Amino acid sequence: MKDLTPTSTWQAAVLGYWEGLDLQQAKQGEATGIKDTGNRAAVTGGKQMDAMQEVVAGLWRDDPEITLEVRTTGHNNLPAYFRPAKNWDLLVLYRGSLIAAMEFKSQRGPSFGNNYNNRTEEALGLAADSQMAVERGLFGRLKPWFGFIMIVERAQGSLSPVKIPKNMPFPADEIFEGASYIGRYSIFFERMVVEGNYDAVALLTAEAGGREFVEPSVGLSLANLEAAIRSRISYIKSLPDNVFDQLTE
Repeated sequence: MKDLTPTSTWQAAVLGYWEGLDLQQAKQGEATGIKDTGNRAAVTGGKQMDAMQEVVAGLWRDDPEITLEVRTTGHNNLPAYFRPAKNWDLLVLYRGSLIAAMEFKSQRGPSFGNNYNNRTEEALGLAADSQMAVERGLFGRLKPWFGFIMIVERAQGSLSPVKIPKNMPFPADEIFEGASYIGRYSIFFERMVVEGNYDAVALLTAEAGGREFVEPSVGLSLANLEAAIRSRISYIKSLPDNVFDQLTE
């Protein structure tokens, strides 16, 4: 069995995330002379996850027994149900048909509350749209494999317990009592995988500027994600070409 990707490779990708943020913040607005304020200049640049995407793309390309087309840049649009199309961060195709799609997102401080709501709503909306597209046969009979990677800054604001709103007509699920924003992300993505909204998710947390990372949930670990990707590749390899073609027509 092939060894898993070394931790040092993932650490370099995490460091690349922070370096990408710094680069985006420096370059953002050069063309127009208008810059976003605070950390928004970094997160609106859109290139900070490139290093992480390239490592994951390598996982899809790594099997010598099958040649998969992996797209990580440009317009990776797929049909959607509630809108005409969705541009994904990474697509994997085989024999011209879709076998996997992945999204890469991140959150840094200091506005953890608002950004947590935005990120979870984005992930929920993407899952709902994608699952409906599957059910309506927009990808053929072969259901694509959907993956998600999230990096969250480890800071006081993301590690401290978050209060649950008071005076709600019904009580919140007890699992959220005392959970930090990182804890809430863990609950959110674990449930998204259990409910079949995503096939695999990796959740990483790291201090700003650092390469060392912490995985809050073993079910959302990089090892689990890599195993899930290998399983998907193995499944695709096992399908005879004529069966694959019928499933994706």
